[in-house]
Amino acid sequence: MLAAREDLADKMSAIAAARGLTLFSVINELLEVAIKVEDMGISLRETVDAYELTREAQNSSFTLVLESLLYDTADLATEKANSETLKTWLDAGVWVARRYLARGEKDPLGAYEREVKVFGWNISSFTLNRVGQKVAIRMVSPRFSKNYTVLFSRYLMGILKGSGYEVTFNEVGRGNIRLEATFKGVESVNGGN
Repeated sequence: MLAAREDLADKMSAIAAARGLTLFSVINELLEVAIKVEDMGISLRETVDAYELTREAQNSSFTLVLESLLYDTADLATEKANSETLKTWLDAGVWVARRYLARGEKDPLGAYEREVKVFGWNISSFTLNRVGQKVAIRMVSPRFSKNYTVLFSRYLMGILKGSGYEVTFNEVGRGNIRLEATFKGVESVNGGN
């Protein structure tokens, strides 16, 4: 026997009725899904959060692309128009940070970190540590090409810049990025690219 809050039971009954199902069948479906998700090592809350983030990404002009195509294109763009490509990736990072701020996000770096954990399938390690007004980002991805690593570091620098940070340390090697930055305040966020 299962017990539930009355308001939740009423909502589930309404869902079942709207779907032309019994409450028994809807509850069993939910329990099956909950067990499956838990067996995968994640919670229902994490699953819903990831789904919401995926929908947000779709609504924010993100798209999936073959990893090899992305790396090869990064190599070609860097070879043909290096400074323009670097600027484009930096500007994209600034845009992402400002998108977070425009929608009222109090912690744009935290929001980005959550996105990386959902979408950064090819990133084996991503840490964002804050101490006071300073932030340190460490990223490792053995699959990144050298040029893509450089471009991704510029993207991260753009996110920092757009969030009001100034990069104070930048170390980039194939598949490895280390950035440190200091918060400069709202003026930096509003002060152009």
